[in-house]
Amino acid sequence: MNKKDVLGIIEDVASDTYFNGFKIRKSDNSLIFKTDVGYKRITFNYYNSYDLDRGDLALEIRPIYGVRFNILHKWFEKYSKKSIKDQRYSYSIGFVGSMIDRQSEFYFLESRKDFEKDLRKIKMEVVENAKLIFSKFSKLEGYYEYCIGDVINNKRQLPNEGFDWVVEYLIATKVIDPSNYELVKGLVLQRVEYMKGRNNPNIKLYYPEIPTILKDLENTDFKEIEWTDSV
Repeated sequence: MNKKDVLGIIEDVASDTYFNGFKIRKSDNSLIFKTDVGYKRITFNYYNSYDLDRGDLALEIRPIYGVRFNILHKWFEKYSKKSIKDQRYSYSIGFVGSMIDRQSEFYFLESRKDFEKDLRKIKMEVVENAKLIFSKFSKLEGYYEYCIGDVINNKRQLPNEGFDWVVEYLIATKVIDPSNYELVKGLVLQRVEYMKGRNNPNIKLYYPEIPTILKDLENTDFKEIEWTDSV
């Protein structure tokens, strides 16, 4: 099987009424619903694999469900070391099925045996997963509660890699829960120092600019940036 087969599978998934308004983007094998304030996206990563249960070569598809809130990303473009294209492609939060206790991998046998059955299965699962994730993160408040509120309440740890999340978490706190900004800032900077001690390359890249970035961020009124609370 090849990319043409993957696109056919995506087209079948997209035929569900839930995905009315979503567009198929062939360049990255995704379904995307874009607005002026962000997007909802499902990217169908695929690999040559082997289905252990059926003992045969197979195409393996792993959907990734991503939600983007532009307000968390656009301001940072002036500091980002990524290309503008990569920066604007980034999502705010992403999941695979196993992260919500559902199926992550789907197999289509090279022999095409059980193809229609497998097609029905991926369509049903992707629709249900999308409903769960896109509903939970339909507003920036949902992002804040999951990523930051759970950290404050000791239900979740801060990330151990990357730098973009540092800015995204601080912006989300400033917009949704400014009374907790200094608390979150302290936790985030503590994690930054921890990552710096581990020679994290992303932290090393941005570390000299952190004071400037924070000063600019704290002097920005993000509520004046054009955005709404839904994607």
